[in-house]
Amino acid sequence: MERIKFYSEYDMESGININKIIDFINNYQNKDIPELDNINGVLEYFNMIKFFEVEKFNRIIETNTKERINEVKNTLNKKIGKFIGAHKSNGFLHFYAEVDINYKKDFWELVDKYSIYMNIDSAEFKHFLNNSDFHYSAILQFKKTVNYFDEILREHILQDNKGAEQLLRKYIYNENEKEVFLPHSLTEEDKEKILINYIESELPETNYLEMIVNFPSNSQLKIRDRIKLLAKRRYSEEIEKILSGSNSIKYKTGVSVKYPADQKESVIYKENGRVFECSVSRKWIVNNLDYNTLWNNFIHIFDFFDDQMRLNLVSKPNEIGVFERIITSNFDHLYKDTSAFKRKDMMSTLQTNSYMHLLSSYQIRFEDMIEWFFNKYLLEEFGINNYIVKMPTNASSDFEKCRAILPEIESILKQFNLYLEDGEIDQELLQISSSHLFFKDCKSSVQKKYVYPVEGKIDQASFLLFSDQSGIFYLPNLGEKYKNFYHLLRSEKIKLNDFKEFQIKRIEWLIENEFLYIDKNGFIKILNHTRIILFCDLYYNEVISYWNCHPVLRKEIDILIDEKILEIDNSLFTKGEQDYLDYHLNKTKFSNSLDLRNSYLHGTQTTDDELHKMNYLLFLKLIVIIIVKINDDLCIKAIRES
Repeated sequence: MERIKFYSEYDMESGININKIIDFINNYQNKDIPELDNINGVLEYFNMIKFFEVEKFNRIIETNTKERINEVKNTLNKKIGKFIGAHKSNGFLHFYAEVDINYKKDFWELVDKYSIYMNIDSAEFKHFLNNSDFHYSAILQFKKTVNYFDEILREHILQDNKGAEQLLRKYIYNENEKEVFLPHSLTEEDKEKILINYIESELPETNYLEMIVNFPSNSQLKIRDRIKLLAKRRYSEEIEKILSGSNSIKYKTGVSVKYPADQKESVIYKENGRVFECSVSRKWIVNNLDYNTLWNNFIHIFDFFDDQMRLNLVSKPNEIGVFERIITSNFDHLYKDTSAFKRKDMMSTLQTNSYMHLLSSYQIRFEDMIEWFFNKYLLEEFGINNYIVKMPTNASSDFEKCRAILPEIESILKQFNLYLEDGEIDQELLQISSSHLFFKDCKSSVQKKYVYPVEGKIDQASFLLFSDQSGIFYLPNLGEKYKNFYHLLRSEKIKLNDFKEFQIKRIEWLIENEFLYIDKNGFIKILNHTRIILFCDLYYNEVISYWNCHPVLRKEIDILIDEKILEIDNSLFTKGEQDYLDYHLNKTKFSNSLDLRNSYLHGTQTTDDELHKMNYLLFLKLIVIIIVKINDDLCIKAIRES
């Protein structure tokens, strides 16, 4: 029988382990609890105690046993203490070889909690660190043990060519990861040496090299620019080896945009091999050259936005591949510029570029369309006067255009904020203001603009229902027909006994938490379809635009807000859109940002004329996004007030 193991308060296997504990207590009186004769028995008792320390588990166990939990807990502690007392002076580390694989971490937690490290000889500990079957990173989660063997661990990390990985875990992993404790004796010079050793080692991981290059400047670990440059050059070398190696496979992947004159459909998207194609009817464009339609083409033809006016171009967690998710999931300071994101980015840039060239052949200048929107359209449609936007002229070089357009982007947003605050745009007030406007501070003209899930409220359910990694939607007779459990539920009549035991436990959790129910015929059904539709939308898009939803969905959203499952935000941009804009323009949040605003502002921009041309195109694309978001915001306000 598998031993009792505590993973976390929220682990779905907890119920099975709690039942084992209940059976254990009911089968033994306190005085008859067996003595311990091996390390795995010690670690099992140690794990049982962890269940007692979770209040809700403690109540369940106490309700189902005749024993008082404190007495049981004390007895288990005594049994553990007796075993440790009998063996702590006799080379306790030799027990590690006997530890079950699931208890390896618990072993070091036991050593730390019961101060067993104080009885471990330094020579013995050094010898153990050199054991090829053990890696010292397991010890770095336990502060007291690290402090006790401070100098020994310092020397070991300095000699380890992969020691930099532990540094990065310490200073870069997010709060969901277990904390890493480093020896206090490790100096700044030591840390730099560790990084250089890693960069110059035989087989450095390219993802770690990239982390060093993009390491955030506000971190407690200071990495000099020279070290980052060293890592950047080694990263380039390793990538080149991968691409040119005899065992590598090169893929031609990319995007294309074309405008056939004889195409009847307004737009056709398709994949041709590894090239994603967008084919737009030239006839559609030529027959609809009014500015209103030309702007709407970014929504209905080029798919920059979805039906809720959410930007499709942002990096979305559900579009990240399994291997990319493993590499990037713990690094919040990096924007997730994954392969899916890069393909969308390439496509949108090419669409913007080709669209501009096509329109210019009909004497329509893209910059004129932008000025028309702010100087004429906003006045005629919404009565907004004195919105002044001036775009660069054709006479300017691409470098000059980039320098000129960046202040206009900020001015556009500042003027919109002024309009919302005062009902008018005071140009003198705008000119006085010299502060930088952050995208998160851009306001909306409507209340209850966006809806987000409250952190932790629906994560588990969303994973089980919508993730392709949940493991509960696979049935042998159906193979890989369905992509997630929600898809399976909507398409098939299924019962609990169709599934394996581990799947049933997860499905029962969904039933217990009122996401599903069993009907009178024994079939598994969705309890509240409207609610699940909303959760599905949030899983794939992370945010819902409240006023762009159907009234039935808005009614359910209001209920979920009252239940504190969802929360509202009143910004012009969604959080994902804010991140997207920040990624392109500044380093306020992401150390791998393109940082184009600051590079042009501080004179550190490229000297490559072709890159200036591409950057200007990017800036125009960002203005397109801002224009569509402003227009949507004002349209919602107008409809609500009508």
